[in-house]
Amino acid sequence: MNITPKNSDSDLLIGNYCVSFIDLLGQRAALQGQGLLPTFKSEDEQKKFNAILRESIGAISKLQSQAEDMLHGILNPNPESPFRASLPPEQHTIWDEIQRAQVKTQRWSDGLVSFVCLGDREVKCQMNGVFGLFCLAGTLCFLGLATQRPVRGAIEVAWGVELHPGELYGAAVARAYELESEVAQYPRIVVGSETVKLLEAHRANLEQDPFAQTNKALAEFCLGMIVQDVDGFWLLHYLGEEFQHAVSHDHHTELYDAARKFVCEQLVKHQTDLNTKLAFRYSHLLEYFDAHPPITPRPAQPA
Repeated sequence: MNITPKNSDSDLLIGNYCVSFIDLLGQRAALQGQGLLPTFKSEDEQKKFNAILRESIGAISKLQSQAEDMLHGILNPNPESPFRASLPPEQHTIWDEIQRAQVKTQRWSDGLVSFVCLGDREVKCQMNGVFGLFCLAGTLCFLGLATQRPVRGAIEVAWGVELHPGELYGAAVARAYELESEVAQYPRIVVGSETVKLLEAHRANLEQDPFAQTNKALAEFCLGMIVQDVDGFWLLHYLGEEFQHAVSHDHHTELYDAARKFVCEQLVKHQTDLNTKLAFRYSHLLEYFDAHPPITPRPAQPA
């Protein structure tokens, strides 16, 4: 759908987008009491300020670089993959079209908004991008706990428009932010109901062309990476078998151990501080970890 805004000569394309909204937790506390750039009277004051920078700016910069590294792998599949090489030459073009994905990211203060346009006609398999958002969000949440930089987030589908290239506005951003800020509440990735409906629609698709079949397979994979939480909302199951097989691989156990250790430490801290709200949240998170220990990895499939 195209619209021409008032006082503009160019059309804007409005379509449905799948959006991942990731928020780095703890930044309000990290910046508490900060104001104008201080004048340092001693080396000790300089060191204290540098520590604040590491906890705030450094943490955000690290989150951004981790997301960029992951998206680079998603958007740049290996052209020398053994599976591609095994295909007849006439099928290479179809395989390359199947692999193509378009995921954009805009930096949002202490968070990240990554999104996929579901109406992009240049991308034959839109589920590639959605699958990429699942992998990205789940990894950032899992890795955040393992590195003591917790995040929370949400993934949802709604309409949106890029007012400028790479700058998304509309219901898609608003809905993902609403789920992140009001529903997620603790380090988890909430998957919205419209996202689940999208995945179920692709899973039910009976078309037999290679693009539809790939979308169907990826939708089934994404559905295998969600689980219903006690509040009825769906969450991205980064401790599950499908996520371990597709994303965390041989690093899963190491990440699990580091993340669980941090969760235990946070639970003790909030119990000691008599912080009822956070103690309950980390207690629930610990139950999630204890219910889903690492599994024996499945044999890897050729890319």
